[in-house]
Amino acid sequence: MVEKSRKTIGNMFLKSGIEKILADRDIKRKENLQLKKACESALEQLKASESNDGLSAPASTNGEHLPDAGIAVEADRYFLPFELACNSKSPKIVITALDCLQKLIAYGHLTGKGADISNPDRKLIDRIVEAICAPFLGQGTDETVLLQLIKAVLAVVLSNHCEVHGASLILAVRTCFNIYLTSKSPINQATAKGTLTQVINTVFAKMEKYGNIKDDETIVKEVVESLISTTASQELTDEKSEGGGTRKNGSTIGETEEDQFTFVNAYQKDAFLVFRALCILAQKEEGDANDMSLRSKLLALEMLLLVLQNSSSVLQNSQPCVIVIKRTLCVALSRNAVSSNVQVLEKSLAIFVELLDKFKAHLKMQIEVFFTEIILPMLARGLFERRWIVLNTIGKILANPQSVVDMFVNYDCDMTSHNLFNSIVEVVSKKMEINESAPPAQKEKERAMRLLGLSCLTDLLQCLVDWFQVCEVAKIATLDIPDAEVHEKEETYEKFENLKQQKNLMEQGIRIFAEKPKKGLKFLQDHGFVGTDAVDVADFLMKEERLNKTQVGDFLGDSDEFNISVMHAYIDFLEFSNLDILAALRLFLEKFRLPGEAQKIDRLMLKFASRYMDCNPRQGIFASADAAYVLAFSIIMLTTDLHNKTVKKKMTPEDYIKMNRGINDGGDFTPELLGAIYEDISKNEIKMRAGDTDLLRNRMSLGQGALTTDKEKRAMAMLEMEAMSKTARALMESASDAETYFTPAQHQHHVKPMFNICWTPCLAAFSVGIQMSDDDEEWSLCLRGIRLGVRAACILNAKTERNAFIQALARFTLLTAKNSLGEMRVKNIEAIKTLLLIGDEDGEYLEENWTDVMKCISSLELVQLIGTGLNLNSASSLDGDSSRQYVLKATGTLDEKTLHTLQDALGETSSQSVVVAIDRIFNGSARLSAEAIVHFVTALCTVSREELLHPSAPRMFLLGKVVEVAFYNMNRIRLEWSRIWHVIGEHFNAAGCDANENVAYFSVDALRQLSIKFLEKGELPNFKFQKDFLRPFEVIMKKNGSAATRDLVVRCCTHLVESHSSRLKSGWQNLFAVWMLAASDPSVEIAETSFLTAQHVIETRFKDDFPSILDSFNEALKCLQEFACNPNLPDLNMEAIRLIRLCADYISKNRDRFDEAARDASHGLSADQHVWIQGWFPLFFGLSCIINRCKLDVRTRSLTVMFEIMKYHGEDFRPEWWKELFDIVFRIFDPSKMDDHRSDKREWMSTTCNHAMVSVVDVFTQFYTILAGIALPMIYKQFGVFIRQQNEQLARCTISCLETLISNNGERFTESMWQDTIELIRELFAATLPKSLLSWQPPNHSHNGVISEESSSSASDALFTEQIVFCVVQNELVEAVSRIVLGDGKCKIDGLFAEMSPQLLLSICAALAESHKLAKQFNDNNGQRTLLWKAGLRGSSKPNLINQETRSLSAMLAIILRLLYDPRAQEKTISDEIAVRVLEVVSLALNGYGQAESESRRTAYGPVICELLRECIDLPVELLPVLGPEFPLKLCDLVETAEGQSLRKLLADLLRRLMTIGSPHVSRQDEQEIA
Repeated sequence: MVEKSRKTIGNMFLKSGIEKILADRDIKRKENLQLKKACESALEQLKASESNDGLSAPASTNGEHLPDAGIAVEADRYFLPFELACNSKSPKIVITALDCLQKLIAYGHLTGKGADISNPDRKLIDRIVEAICAPFLGQGTDETVLLQLIKAVLAVVLSNHCEVHGASLILAVRTCFNIYLTSKSPINQATAKGTLTQVINTVFAKMEKYGNIKDDETIVKEVVESLISTTASQELTDEKSEGGGTRKNGSTIGETEEDQFTFVNAYQKDAFLVFRALCILAQKEEGDANDMSLRSKLLALEMLLLVLQNSSSVLQNSQPCVIVIKRTLCVALSRNAVSSNVQVLEKSLAIFVELLDKFKAHLKMQIEVFFTEIILPMLARGLFERRWIVLNTIGKILANPQSVVDMFVNYDCDMTSHNLFNSIVEVVSKKMEINESAPPAQKEKERAMRLLGLSCLTDLLQCLVDWFQVCEVAKIATLDIPDAEVHEKEETYEKFENLKQQKNLMEQGIRIFAEKPKKGLKFLQDHGFVGTDAVDVADFLMKEERLNKTQVGDFLGDSDEFNISVMHAYIDFLEFSNLDILAALRLFLEKFRLPGEAQKIDRLMLKFASRYMDCNPRQGIFASADAAYVLAFSIIMLTTDLHNKTVKKKMTPEDYIKMNRGINDGGDFTPELLGAIYEDISKNEIKMRAGDTDLLRNRMSLGQGALTTDKEKRAMAMLEMEAMSKTARALMESASDAETYFTPAQHQHHVKPMFNICWTPCLAAFSVGIQMSDDDEEWSLCLRGIRLGVRAACILNAKTERNAFIQALARFTLLTAKNSLGEMRVKNIEAIKTLLLIGDEDGEYLEENWTDVMKCISSLELVQLIGTGLNLNSASSLDGDSSRQYVLKATGTLDEKTLHTLQDALGETSSQSVVVAIDRIFNGSARLSAEAIVHFVTALCTVSREELLHPSAPRMFLLGKVVEVAFYNMNRIRLEWSRIWHVIGEHFNAAGCDANENVAYFSVDALRQLSIKFLEKGELPNFKFQKDFLRPFEVIMKKNGSAATRDLVVRCCTHLVESHSSRLKSGWQNLFAVWMLAASDPSVEIAETSFLTAQHVIETRFKDDFPSILDSFNEALKCLQEFACNPNLPDLNMEAIRLIRLCADYISKNRDRFDEAARDASHGLSADQHVWIQGWFPLFFGLSCIINRCKLDVRTRSLTVMFEIMKYHGEDFRPEWWKELFDIVFRIFDPSKMDDHRSDKREWMSTTCNHAMVSVVDVFTQFYTILAGIALPMIYKQFGVFIRQQNEQLARCTISCLETLISNNGERFTESMWQDTIELIRELFAATLPKSLLSWQPPNHSHNGVISEESSSSASDALFTEQIVFCVVQNELVEAVSRIVLGDGKCKIDGLFAEMSPQLLLSICAALAESHKLAKQFNDNNGQRTLLWKAGLRGSSKPNLINQETRSLSAMLAIILRLLYDPRAQEKTISDEIAVRVLEVVSLALNGYGQAESESRRTAYGPVICELLRECIDLPVELLPVLGPEFPLKLCDLVETAEGQSLRKLLADLLRRLMTIGSPHVSRQDEQEIA
């Protein structure tokens, strides 16, 4: 269905178009009769076709909208009416036909792929194109027809269904081209031009698309040629040549140009044909501005430029196109470049730029000719408009780094080529002159030329920089290239470098030759350029075009023997065979200028005549060589006469014939010969091959003088252009078939010799521009050029050039000349910015030139102070005054008034851009290499030192920058940083010793800043560079007496911790040393600040990164110890102790870190020893020092913390550590230490010692397993010491501790430990018996017989105090022993009776007995008690020891009676002793009660008697005899004295039991009931 639909649409187009043609009224004209018949026939065929479509049309299966072959053939069948219509003279019919054809082609119904029925040798598409183009009849063609024609052409060429090639394509292009030229309608012109552009673009786009892919026609052709060549070779022996040329593909050798080339496909051939056609059109002669030939040339040039701009590698490597460029386009350009039309010149030069960029590999000689014969001469001497265009062209060329470097490599480094690069630089740089006396219009032109020239020079430097950098990047990107290729590239560069050196020597020799030929020749011979033989010299003079032609003539004409030999050899090289005398003379004189001396000319003419005769021996004109010699001389004279402007009367032909009579050995030359010579010379002067331009210029200078009017100048310029064109054209034609080798530049170091050539003229041009011009655009270009010059010098390591550029730029800043500040302009400000930019971007290469940059920066700060009003924006008035003083003194002649005047002019120096630029320089120092940064800081410190040396107003601007630079470079490796610090450190040493206090203080603060930054580097383990770097803080803190400085040091350390604590390693030791010194500082603020920082470190850094602080742990503990002991900081004391407690946790958690440190250390300690020595020991020792040094609350807290640490971490301690630890702990109880505290000894003992002893017992109990054998003897010994300290509270505490120790640990005591314990108890009982109470007597007199009441009272008080303490101890001991052995009934605690042996229990009883005995003796001695009471012992009643007497008896009684039941006491000796003790105790108890005189004493004995009776009641019958036979009698005595209901009841119960025991009628049950 789709196919049927498309066919219907095609038929519709055909039918509609044909009917429209038939409907036109012009169809009835006679000349359209054939057209009418064709249309009617076509309509009938279409109708017949439509009637058959329903039966024959197959269904479409592809679904595409493209026509198939059948449809296309159908459309092609009806082409005849449209062809005839296109050839009709009726515009309407033509328009209708073209419109229908356009649609049929556009929709693919008319393809023209089949053969043309009228001419089977071509395709129908060729006929279609001819029909479409046929309506164009020239300038008279209807404009509407032309527009429709253009549309049809565009459709047929751009259609995807048609293929237009060869002559048809050229016809279409030519038609569009001609329509553009002939149409008067702007719309048609624009449309034709646009169509032409699209067509050409399409042609070359297809060429690029298909590339070198062979098409079917080419493949078939190759196969056919192969078959033909094979057949021909087989039949070659049988064939006979019948004359004529050999045939190739059926045609003779007389082929067209395109047949000389082979094309792989039709698209390449199409592109070639179009390109060649455009080149030919570009060669046409041009008329005036409205001439069609000029428009044709402009359009052709424009299309060529379009093609070249869009050219691809396929076109650039197309050999046919390259040949066309050489033979046609280059010749055309050589003519067009000197055209009087500016547009032609512009387009020609634009095309040349494209050729130079993309085809230079094929056009080496052509490019050289174009430069040397057209561009450079035109730029040097042309009119302004032309120079402007040429300079713009050069600017475009110089903007392409590859082209510029290629130019240098292939021409300046070629021994025989012109130095194009050098010449361009010289010519462009000469356009920088400033003519102040020129008229305004001329000045404006000169300004424009200068700007363009400066732009060219800056572009040149930019391209050198870009090339170097591009090559550098390429070198990095190709690091994987094999070494062989890299070596080959290096060899290529070295080859060109050597060539350039050789060429420089050659040119030097040529320059010397131009001044002194013999000296120049000697120079060339010495360097191997010329041989010493005359033939070699002659050959050199013949071939070397650069030699001065005048000097060559003088040398050849010289009378010296060697010169004559050279002249003969030179002329012998010339070949004059078959040349007439005039042609031979022209050939002879084209390479040198005849000398002015007649004798030299004579020698040259003689040899010329001789050589001419040798080459032409059979000529019949000259009778001898003399005749040839004379005639040649006369030709020279004729040339001078006819072409020298100074000769007023010219020679006529008759005069010339007359002058030459009889010179041919007496005969005459024929008038025809002489007339021909005259005619030729008059029209064509004999001149050197160097060209007409030089001759014209020389003639002008010698004959006419200077040209004054514009008309004369333009006329002369046109003559020069014409001469240039002829010379260039001739050279182009001669070079069209020459083969040359072009080397693409690849090495970055080609730039260096190029820079050596151009830097001097560039610097001169830029310097003049900045200095002389106030034009913003001009000096901006100059500054950019200097910037690029510095950049190039830097990357090329050209020190001399770099110094020149930077010093010139520094001069233009006016900062170094103080007297020139008043002349500061915007350009000087921009020069400052440029210098700063150089420092920022090229600092890597500046080396010693950093000093220039730094001096300008230093001076710039002064200028900024002036521009901002000095101290108006200063941080303080002091800084402002200093700056003002420095400005006034440093600037010399400036005074206050002048400073205010300059303020407005210099305000721009403080702009944000300048400030940022300065900052970027110092920020960028971190990017400098190891060598560059040393140069940088050396220059910085040198200039900073100059600032500080000012006697009255030293500045610290650059000193601050030194600090910044040190900051930025801290991250360098140690080796680099050490070199930097060597320079900066020396500078700070000098600055820190400055007599000015502000400078010194600034230096200290700078050191702080450096320390902060230095810590960012971090430090590896086992390195101590931080410690060395931070040690000055410690020294300053120790030796500096200034509180402000000390405070600064402390705050520095604080800031170090706050900002870089994670990076501190060995530096911690210095910091803790500083804080330790600060802890004892008189200033509370300093101490508090230090402590807060130390606290932060210990709480955070110790926790997070303990290994980094391990080496400084001891210093940290010492620091905390000092804080804890400062009496002026009560709050900090407690906090310091808390931090020590925290350190214990850190030690415990980081045991493995100590182990690692022990392994790394070399002192031979084990890991455990390291933990103790480096961790625990200094911690406990520090706490003990705090306890011994501080007041009560601090030492109490320290004591608590000490034992808390023991309790929490003691399980990790080894036994030997415990021993040393208890040595530390018992230092607290050292009597010598107590003597030190004699004023508060009682407080010390009653608080600290009590607390310590309780804690010791707790620790002992907790770690009994470890401490049993280590600490118990030490503890017992200390108990004995405490008991003797005459301190009641301490004594009570000691007894309590002893009781606690035994009660908590007695079950685990060994027998020996029990023995030591009982021994201690007995010792304590014995040591504290208050025996002095029994023997005390009041003192009666002193040693000299005089009673001293004061001394007596003091002695008595001391004794009483001691005895009272002893009494207390005795009571406490009794109670403690009772609870230890028997337990505490109130608390339901069992005693340790079962843990002690009977012997030990009896030993305790003995001690109790001694205590009871003394107490009883004291209580019975009423007189002594009265005496003591009167002496002031105790309260309102007489002293007594009733409690001691009864409690010791009660305890003894309980122990002895329990021993009666103890199975362990059954041994005879023990049981006997127990029995004795029982009798003794019972007797003491009953007697004591019975004999008690006082009520209180009897009352005290009551509980003892009750307990005795209770025990006796419970005593088994078998043990009653132990009570002794007198026991019943004593009970009877007790009956008399017993008081109290409970006592009497118990006594009655006991008596009943005793009575029942003796009765035989009382059973055991009755006995129990009675009990």
